[in-house]
Amino acid sequence: MNESSMSFFLTYFARALMLLLVMPVTNSMRGLAAKWMGDDTADKQGRITLNPFVHLDLLGSLMIMLIGFGWSKPMPINYANMKNRKAGIIAVSAAGPLTHFVSAIICYIIVFFIEYSPSLSAMAGTGSMLWCIGFILQILASVNVCIGTINLIPLPPMDGFQIINQFMGQKFHRWYFANYANIQRVSTLLIFALFFLPDPINPLRYLIAFFNSLTVLAASWVPLLFGARG
Repeated sequence: MNESSMSFFLTYFARALMLLLVMPVTNSMRGLAAKWMGDDTADKQGRITLNPFVHLDLLGSLMIMLIGFGWSKPMPINYANMKNRKAGIIAVSAAGPLTHFVSAIICYIIVFFIEYSPSLSAMAGTGSMLWCIGFILQILASVNVCIGTINLIPLPPMDGFQIINQFMGQKFHRWYFANYANIQRVSTLLIFALFFLPDPINPLRYLIAFFNSLTVLAASWVPLLFGARG
């Protein structure tokens, strides 16, 4: 298998790992956040689990495999059970993106150990097992950053909007609920439009690049261990 074919195979293998390993963790963290804030609905329904088949959404899974962005089944959460509804919504909404960014940081830490450790880098030639592991981890990191960033978009129904919405006044809330259906339609169109805008004028590309630079920075202490600049 040549390098091009191997890269193609490893890219889709990494996306499959995203579905089977990372998405269950991300979803479960949302459920745990809800439980910590007083709602155990997800726990009672057996949704706080690392079993991937409990979390897989058919369309969302296909999207991850095809384009590297998708979603899992929404967690059953009842904010009415929480003592502090506002804090609960913020905690649950932040849990998903934060888990994705932490997952990306862990991936970059391992990649940097492979790249900068003299003993490991010597065994990480193209096509080697370590090279494959590093390639897979870089794909996983990029997919995690992509999904985490998109979830922070301040448009409904994204987590970013749910967080910002908790700090808006009653006037905004009345306007939002009075125009809920139209806002959802427009928001969906705007989000999809972001995927098709050319890179030079696409704010999403710059936002993803910004958060990716932050996750790389968080792992930049690894090269310093080996006397290199991160």
